Amino acid sequence: MKTRTTFKFGQILLFAFGALLLSFQYSCKDDLTEMHNEAALEHSNTNAYARSFSGDSIVLKNPYSVEIMKTALEQLRAKNPKQTAGFEVRPSHLYLKFNPKNEDEVGLLKQDSTIHYFDYRLDAEYAEGFLENRAPDRDSIPVYYTAVPVGKNLPAVEHEVLSELYIPEQDPYFSDIDDIERYEVTGKLANKTDLFNNLLYLAYELTGNEEDLLTDDSTPQAKWIFGKKWYPSGRIQVKDDILDVVPVTGAQVLMRQWFTVAQGITDGNGYFSTSSVRGKAKYVIQWERYNYSVRNGSIFQAEMKGPNVKQQAWYPVIDGGEDEYHALIHQAAHDFYYGYRFGLTSPPMNNHIYNFGRQSQIKIAARKTAPWGVPSSYSHIRSELTFGLSAQIHIKAYGRLSDMVYGTTIHELSHALHSIIDRSAYNDICQDSFLSFNSAVKNRNRRLLESWPTTVETLMTLERYKRIRGYAVYRSTGSNNFQNRTISAENHYTSGGYDMIDGHNQNGMYGVGYPADRVTGYTASQLEQALKGSRNWYQWRDKIKNNYSNPTSIYLDELFANWPD
Repeated sequence: MKTRTTFKFGQILLFAFGALLLSFQYSCKDDLTEMHNEAALEHSNTNAYARSFSGDSIVLKNPYSVEIMKTALEQLRAKNPKQTAGFEVRPSHLYLKFNPKNEDEVGLLKQDSTIHYFDYRLDAEYAEGFLENRAPDRDSIPVYYTAVPVGKNLPAVEHEVLSELYIPEQDPYFSDIDDIERYEVTGKLANKTDLFNNLLYLAYELTGNEEDLLTDDSTPQAKWIFGKKWYPSGRIQVKDDILDVVPVTGAQVLMRQWFTVAQGITDGNGYFSTSSVRGKAKYVIQWERYNYSVRNGSIFQAEMKGPNVKQQAWYPVIDGGEDEYHALIHQAAHDFYYGYRFGLTSPPMNNHIYNFGRQSQIKIAARKTAPWGVPSSYSHIRSELTFGLSAQIHIKAYGRLSDMVYGTTIHELSHALHSIIDRSAYNDICQDSFLSFNSAVKNRNRRLLESWPTTVETLMTLERYKRIRGYAVYRSTGSNNFQNRTISAENHYTSGGYDMIDGHNQNGMYGVGYPADRVTGYTASQLEQALKGSRNWYQWRDKIKNNYSNPTSIYLDELFANWPD
């Protein structure tokens, strides 16, 4: 698994490349629906509108706008003046569009975990596959849409209010209404429950969205709506090439109903549940947690679209394609950030202050192809050169076996971990790995640069797949925890780090040509701490030797000498 790393010291040399790269960066237009908005809005003014459309997208008429809700209330009040006395529609939420200009501003948005952002409109529908395959335009920072309660503190990012909203389902005034399985809408009000259901239905009818509420057995003469609260739930699993069907843990499942979003996080067995909704709502998996975001490509948020249903649980088994790819990348990132990681420091954390400054959410670009043969990579410099427009991590393992997708993600996050342990040393290692005119210096630095993430990759991939008897990293290449590679086969991505932890001497097992490894008993945490101040392969060795008491340390020189400069 080859990994390219860029570096801070070479910014001047790379600036021209960064400028060139910028010329190829694009982003979503402010309105994805621009080409179809006018026709869509004209169409939606009629109650015959049934969301059938040609083209890529259509903006829906908004039933939750304050204007529509007031109109609905006025019509109800005309027939029920006493029952509506004292009740008024006032803005409860704001529908917002944020226009971040750079990664720092995107980072400000993602610092508040209570706000769920979408890089597409919440009041629109899109043709199947359009969002997943949309072509970006101009730059690499999308606009973001969300709805927040009135009065909520907002991040200091340019934004506009698209609409003032009144969401009766979120109004405490209606918190004690009767929970009725099916409610017949008649326009007659006797109590608060009648007011809630008739107001909601009339707003949906005025905007041509009543099908979201009507039950299947409704008729023009008897309009029944699905009025009972229900709690979305289910289980998310993925088809793993090695483990077969397994749970996806830590996935963020959102239940979206227009502007209202209920959230659930899958547990260790893949199960989730959210807070209650009424009527029809859409399941969405957003492959994002507070510390990282998986991108579909490098720009747009990776999501898996679920069904738009009423009172139905969801039990998908993700099998193949981009959804499986995103699920595996998410699983690796989640395990590294929130799971068991052998006592290692977390990869760069969102909104955390390091000695080089504040870190924002890590972007992980899930690439389907590797252009020009460029492999998976991590680079904090790539983001700096492109003014925050590019993801720090690019995974290019689409179509490979599941363990390789998982391991590749761990590998690149381990580079990111190395970069925060000692940013100055890390930059120097990268500089000499690629710019030094001395081949020996380049080799010894690149060996440290890549042997460290190979160590973590091996440990965590073995941990995930340990229940498979005799599992080897990677099965598809016939490697046995990287231990049956000859010395001549790999000079950079070595087994040296893992050799200091395991109890196997591959030279004794496989014979001449394999590394002599009589070192054992070190921990991953010890090897990580020894990275501090280490600027080449041999400095890492010496820090391990000097900082930790281990009876096999007498063999460290022998182990590190296996790979020539």
